[in-house]
Amino acid sequence: MVRSLLKFLRLPNLIIVGITQYILLYCLLLPFLQQEGISPVLDHLHFFLFVLDTVLITLSGNIINDIEDYEIDLINRPDSVFVSKYISVQQAWFLYFFVVIISFLLALYLAFYVNKLLLVLIYPVAVALLYFYSRSFKKLPAIGNLVVGIFCGGVAGIVLFAEKDAYFQMSATLKNTTLWAFVAYSIFAFLTTMYREVIKDIEDMEGDAERNCKTLPIVIGEKKSKIIAFFFGASTVILTGYVSFLFYANDFHFTLWAYPILAIIFPTLFLLFLNIKAKQKKDYHKISTGIKGIMLTGLLFLPLFYFYFN
Repeated sequence: MVRSLLKFLRLPNLIIVGITQYILLYCLLLPFLQQEGISPVLDHLHFFLFVLDTVLITLSGNIINDIEDYEIDLINRPDSVFVSKYISVQQAWFLYFFVVIISFLLALYLAFYVNKLLLVLIYPVAVALLYFYSRSFKKLPAIGNLVVGIFCGGVAGIVLFAEKDAYFQMSATLKNTTLWAFVAYSIFAFLTTMYREVIKDIEDMEGDAERNCKTLPIVIGEKKSKIIAFFFGASTVILTGYVSFLFYANDFHFTLWAYPILAIIFPTLFLLFLNIKAKQKKDYHKISTGIKGIMLTGLLFLPLFYFYFN
């Protein structure tokens, strides 16, 4: 039951979402604001509530996804099914609406706190995207993958958006550096997520076919889907290589350009090799797990960036 509950909540993913936003603020944005004596819009307590709201929105997406997918998961992952096995579908729906209401109230409070009520409109957009992703988008070729990719990239971007008033007070040089760092990380998050999403679709072809889902591998075939997955993996290598080259060309410390090569580029190249050779479900599962590791090493680069510039 514990394993199924963790799968249902996707606790590691929720923790990573929260840690990502904290790292982006405290290792990237806040040090630059402090250099110029600018106070952040959200203090420590309200930033915690902001992160909590992001985590709850993500959790709502996880819950609705499991409600919609429990029949498919009985085929693809029978050992980790939670809905219908440990709680009823009705109870899962009740939990979903409870999380949605709590996260909406948090979003509303934060919008009032920063005196920008229109910001609360971001909330229904995010919840609706995750809802329709689980209900229909994920069953369509590419659209579901794009929604998840955009959402993961947005986890980083929303931090800068929340602090945009403080950001616009920064000097031009620091604004450009901050924006460049946030955009680079958001693109990295998008590309790695898209890579993993396509690989996961190939891994789950059997169960998805049973439910008449029109995911990318089912519509265009496994071979072409592997090429698309390879594209996103290769794009990750190119982006990371470009960032590493910029650090090297500007005479930054050795670790700033060597870390991306050793911790991101080489492992991704290895996964791309496995991508070419993959034939069985277990092969794709290994690649999917490896991509999660690369996502983590990419995130851990930000504290390294902080220690160098501070």
